[in-house]
Amino acid sequence: MKKISFILLVCCALNSFAQMEEGSLATDFSVQDISGSTRNLYEKLDSGKTVILSCFAAWDSYAWEYYQQQTLDNFNALYGSSGSGAVEVWRVECETSNTPQQLFGPAASNGNPMTDTQGDWLALSTLPVIDDSSFAAQLSLPYLPMLIVICPDRLVRFADQLSLGNLTNLVFQSACPPAVQGIDPALVSASISRTCGSNEIQLDVVLKNLGTDTLFNTDIKLDGAVNTQIRSWQGQLNPYQSDTISIPSLQIVTDAPINCSIDQVNARTENDSLFVRTDVGYSTRLIRLELALDAYPEEVWWEIKDDTGAIIYDGGGYSVDYQYLNQVFHLPSVGCYSFYLYDSAGDGLNGSQYGGFDGFCKLYSMIDSTNTEEVMLDYDGSYGFSAIPNTLGNLQYNFEAGSPIQVPLIERQSIRVFPNPAHDFLNIDLVNYSPSALSISDLSGRLVLQERVETAGIKSLDVSALPSGMYFLHMQIRSESVRLPIIIQH
Repeated sequence: MKKISFILLVCCALNSFAQMEEGSLATDFSVQDISGSTRNLYEKLDSGKTVILSCFAAWDSYAWEYYQQQTLDNFNALYGSSGSGAVEVWRVECETSNTPQQLFGPAASNGNPMTDTQGDWLALSTLPVIDDSSFAAQLSLPYLPMLIVICPDRLVRFADQLSLGNLTNLVFQSACPPAVQGIDPALVSASISRTCGSNEIQLDVVLKNLGTDTLFNTDIKLDGAVNTQIRSWQGQLNPYQSDTISIPSLQIVTDAPINCSIDQVNARTENDSLFVRTDVGYSTRLIRLELALDAYPEEVWWEIKDDTGAIIYDGGGYSVDYQYLNQVFHLPSVGCYSFYLYDSAGDGLNGSQYGGFDGFCKLYSMIDSTNTEEVMLDYDGSYGFSAIPNTLGNLQYNFEAGSPIQVPLIERQSIRVFPNPAHDFLNIDLVNYSPSALSISDLSGRLVLQERVETAGIKSLDVSALPSGMYFLHMQIRSESVRLPIIIQH
């Protein structure tokens, strides 16, 4: 697959709606196609349709081959306006530097994306085509060509150019199951806001009706705060409509996840729960940074900033391959801080992919200058920071010196998860732990896989059906919840 040009990345600064990300909630947009018709996203989603954006560049031979196969036109004949009416398929030309002329051909190839084209992109297809440079820039896609599947519940799924059968399975089985008969309240996303130094949060939960019956009321159970709570919701949600429920002043004592779940009998339970957490760790005013570089030390630098954005400590300008640093720092005051580890090539300390060795980065809270209180950040170098090669990326970790909340004790231990990124199977070393259950959620907090654990040892999870992207692995160990970031890469 060919990567998007640098011009597109620069244009992304012009966003007027949130860029598309795997597992995120799509924001609304209206855009005109080349025939002058306006295409509005939410209008189609709220009518129960799935919207598929086929994103391509006129110069791309991979997209040209897929276009000639007419897979999307055949899919549209079955499920689009001339078929069942369940989907809308829009083709989007995503090279921001060219003109609409490249859609009409004739073929031209001289290495210039502003003028190159594979030929006539309209003759073999009746699907609507969007050729709007500002809209394409706002999508901010990691690669081309790509299919963006936006389900009626507004969740986004990325996919490569799939065959007719695989696209049908993705849309109607794994990514966008249809509304079920009866009552089906679903929790599709949750977010937390918190003031530095507070042990209270505001929790916002998005409730969506994915059933055929109108939803008038439901109860939401909250586990993980000071006390388990039931919050009642009343209103009127027709199929595919949603409402945001704001829960202020929710008291917490640890950084453990809050588990939000529907407390009501309904037609489909797999969309009834999701996890969300504060992601702010606890430290003393004394911290230690342990940093082992890979074979590209000149690409790496780091900073510690306070809550005003002022740089308190920093480091960089390294030139020794596999250099090891071990430094202790005294934070100037109680308050909120952020640690940033930057890599100019976007691959972090993941040196093994180039035949070398991974580096690592750890941040410790210290009892004194030699004794560790806890490990706050533990990055093992097994994944990069940016999805786009040779693009600046960073790892960010937020923490508080003197915070009233604490990181669960289990997270102070090392839990081995491999390989990470995972392809078809993810292995978790549970020799020293006995969790009762394992689950995986996407970035929105939606549970996508869940399994019980009967015995200790190496537990293997089949993740082959999950789309590539970043997820979180959740483990319930005794009375504590653990969450670890994982990457699935097919």
